[in-house]
Amino acid sequence: MEQAVYITRIEDLTRININSYSRLYFGHEFCERLLPSLEKLEEALKFALKNNFHFTFLTPYVTNEGIKKVNILLDFLAREAPQSEVVFNDYGVFRLLRNNYSVLKPVMGRLLNRMKRDPRIINIYQLLPESARRYFKGFSLDVPAFRDFLLKNDVTRVELDNVFQGIDLNISLLGFSASLYIPYAYITTTRACLAINCDVHGMEDIVGIFPCKKECQKYTFYLRSRAMPVMLIRKGNTIFMKNEKVADDIEEKGVDRIVHEIDIPI
Repeated sequence: MEQAVYITRIEDLTRININSYSRLYFGHEFCERLLPSLEKLEEALKFALKNNFHFTFLTPYVTNEGIKKVNILLDFLAREAPQSEVVFNDYGVFRLLRNNYSVLKPVMGRLLNRMKRDPRIINIYQLLPESARRYFKGFSLDVPAFRDFLLKNDVTRVELDNVFQGIDLNISLLGFSASLYIPYAYITTTRACLAINCDVHGMEDIVGIFPCKKECQKYTFYLRSRAMPVMLIRKGNTIFMKNEKVADDIEEKGVDRIVHEIDIPI
């Protein structure tokens, strides 16, 4: 089982135990405004090469402006570290990869896998018939046409969240490998950032399009509800849950990489 470490801030390179991992994940999945600068990407890549780590660059869903930033970063990566992985969470980024960067390895991100993420599934799971349990354990690779689309475009790795109900699909038999992220699983995300102006009196509950001051880097919100069997974690534009327990049979299902998130990946 390959062990990877995932960081979103270059400062966290100092927190990595180089003897515990063989791959570095660096970048952002959830917000184009948090994409690293070219200098920070270069620093992360230098760290990976110095320590004989493989390198995976994560990209978010993007606007037209955001894809220009991604393009600049991919230019650098293709030139300096061909065969690096690039996790795409936007089909526009995927198209860019396939058309312009064949030397980089595309990986389908966890925002595109259609897993059933609502933690309230825990409340009803034992009451469900077996067919319904299988449904909640499934995701997009259940669909033959979608599998064929990925394989036709040389996508053979998919990223997965550690959802509480687990997965019921032998990914390896379908021609894929998978990475499992722990301990933070994302539940939902949006471009309307809920952290903007959270520290401005009178605007705490106003949601809209405002200038970004990167409040998400300062504040984390923990949400509790009687309806939710676990605590929710809201950071920036995304809500997460925490699940540190990995199923015993995960390797048999085709998961051959664990991605350890040092912090909530925002």
